[in-house]
Amino acid sequence: MENGERLVIFTTPSRNDGVRLHIERAVETHGKHRDLSLKQLPHMETALQSLRDGAGDLVAMSAFDWQQQDVEGLIIAGLLTRKEPTWVLVANDKPEYLKQGAYILCDHELLRRQMMRLRGDLTLETMEEMGKRLNAAATISELDDEDIWPWVEGLLKNGNIDGFIVPRAIHASHRMKSRRHTLGLQRDNSESNRERFIPPPLHGFTMLVGRNGFPKASIQDMVDQSAELAYRLEAAILESLEPSLRPIVGAFVEQRKIATILKKASEDGDEALLNTLVDPNKERGLYKGKGGPRIEMIIETLNPEGTVTAACERIVQPENSHIGMVNLLKEFMDLLAVMTTDHEGSNRRILGLPPSFNEPSPRLMNLDE
Repeated sequence: MENGERLVIFTTPSRNDGVRLHIERAVETHGKHRDLSLKQLPHMETALQSLRDGAGDLVAMSAFDWQQQDVEGLIIAGLLTRKEPTWVLVANDKPEYLKQGAYILCDHELLRRQMMRLRGDLTLETMEEMGKRLNAAATISELDDEDIWPWVEGLLKNGNIDGFIVPRAIHASHRMKSRRHTLGLQRDNSESNRERFIPPPLHGFTMLVGRNGFPKASIQDMVDQSAELAYRLEAAILESLEPSLRPIVGAFVEQRKIATILKKASEDGDEALLNTLVDPNKERGLYKGKGGPRIEMIIETLNPEGTVTAACERIVQPENSHIGMVNLLKEFMDLLAVMTTDHEGSNRRILGLPPSFNEPSPRLMNLDE
């Protein structure tokens, strides 16, 4: 396929994942320099079948669709630049300023625990729990995925709830007028006092999927190699976790410039990180060969009350990203094993350690209710 030929990309109506808006903007931007056609089909299954039949060249889909749909005979041709994967609190006030005991709707278990870490006094409800409290279970059962969130926003405006937590894409796709507050990674000074929220894996990705043999070079100007690397690493992390852990683990992978990492480390006084990247004999100059971008990987989980967190981080060079991911997972699982295991008493005395070290003690955290 030559660059001058028309490229037909299939999409579907909004699926609350941000893909539709993302691909529309990409086609609008890159369509100025090449012949692109965006065609909407009613369902993802229809789009994939039309792709197999040769009626188009690519299908835009989320990482979750790629996992859930039948994609036999298809390949990931590339990924658009990743959209912000963090979730948002839709409320009139920032999370720090919500009234005590405020009712917050949140169906994702990881976000519930992270919110409890920030504000243990809040009343967090699932959709089912909220429906029972408001006697609205019948109404909820009748609403589809497109109608439910405008209805929930109406509950916020009427004072029936004080806020709700959703992926950023849901807030954007429904063009909500209510204020949103990012539950983010807190890399800027303005939010330095807020607990960070490591998002659930795989949010924010828009994939361009083609048939086997699709010439990836033909869309090289549209796709982002760093986004594809981040996707593959996050997908591998998620796949490696036990099914019971997946709903309560946050994982985030991003390629960042070394200057950005150094600046943040200097602001935070992170001497351990600075010493691994900087040569003290050259007035804080970088060690030879360490000036390129880095892959930053973060993973965490919490107990149900949000009072104990197990987390690991790693920064590696792109060429070492796979082994870095494997080591990160090993460190995380080892840490989790230690924190969730009761400490048995011992008669052995170790010089320099207090007697209490030999006494039995309960585990540091429980992952279940």
